[in-house]
Amino acid sequence: MFHTDSPITGSEDNPDRLNRTGFAHRIAEALLLKPGSGSLVVSLESSWGYGKTSVINLITQYYMTLNAPNRPILVNFNPWMASGAENLVQEFLVQFGSEVGLHDRGKEARDAAKQLLSYSKVFDVLKFIPGAEPWASIVGKVVTGVGAATGKIGELKELNINQKRDSVVKALGKVAKPVVVFIDDLDRLPPAEVFQMIRAVKAIADFPQTSFLLAFERSYVENSLLQHGIKDASAYLDKIVQVRLHLPLIYEKDLHSLSVLELENLASIDLTSFFDEDKSRLSELYHLCVKPLLRTPREVKRIFNRLRFVEPSLRQNVCFTDIFALEVLAIKAPYVYEHIRLCPSAYHGREPQRSEEHTSELQSHHPIS
Repeated sequence: MFHTDSPITGSEDNPDRLNRTGFAHRIAEALLLKPGSGSLVVSLESSWGYGKTSVINLITQYYMTLNAPNRPILVNFNPWMASGAENLVQEFLVQFGSEVGLHDRGKEARDAAKQLLSYSKVFDVLKFIPGAEPWASIVGKVVTGVGAATGKIGELKELNINQKRDSVVKALGKVAKPVVVFIDDLDRLPPAEVFQMIRAVKAIADFPQTSFLLAFERSYVENSLLQHGIKDASAYLDKIVQVRLHLPLIYEKDLHSLSVLELENLASIDLTSFFDEDKSRLSELYHLCVKPLLRTPREVKRIFNRLRFVEPSLRQNVCFTDIFALEVLAIKAPYVYEHIRLCPSAYHGREPQRSEEHTSELQSHHPIS
């Protein structure tokens, strides 16, 4: 079975093999804010493919083990799925309001959902201006789309963002449950949308008993902020994010266990049994060369995805150790792999033998033939 790039869920058939469950549970408990609390913003920072989304899933799994009255309202917002920077904030608020209303059918939650949806409508006619807060300016669309169309000053008063936000804060304060918002894949957004989303968390969504967990690759987000005139991007993040966390390092032994499991599941037979000493060669190659190179679960999955595709067609014709080595190079050193593929004679010292038909075909295409 080929691997997708899907994160783990933490279930019995898709368990945590990197020993991060305890780490995820500590974050989950910290995100549960008490009634009357303000908002909390936590970041989960690591390189791509290191398992940020898997940790979010482990946190969610923890909440599902709580008794229903103790479960928070969960909002999973993936800005990568939003329909552009101009709609990012509005879509976030719509989803926030929808989750609040769906989770709790009580009057307080329904009122909070209504206020959030009303708040979101303001952003039909307001635009962010780079370097300014979202309420700093009302663009021409307000005048032409609302003022000129209706001539009613009351309509323009409805666009008062501060008023709308205060109504949301008051309504959410009456909801008995905390809200936990996950914003994943920030590092998959174009820089403009990264800037938009980071600002929005504090500027328009500083809600009571609401915690945010932002998952991103730090250098990408900081570079995105630099592109939008934020000179000290790290300090800027520190103003918005109260707790900046890094994923725990992945122990070599855990990646090794994952690799061994993948190897065992690769085929129902011993793939090193077709050539003498291939088993010992594989052990030597893996422990001396491959094991020190592996950094993330994603790399392990990608290597074994290639092996699942390539190995069956070469079985009994090429040593498994050689196949394995080449597929590791394809992932970890693609330029080296390409050179081996295109110039094999540079490595074994023999010119490739071509049939007369192939030679004739080459000559027919040669520019001086």
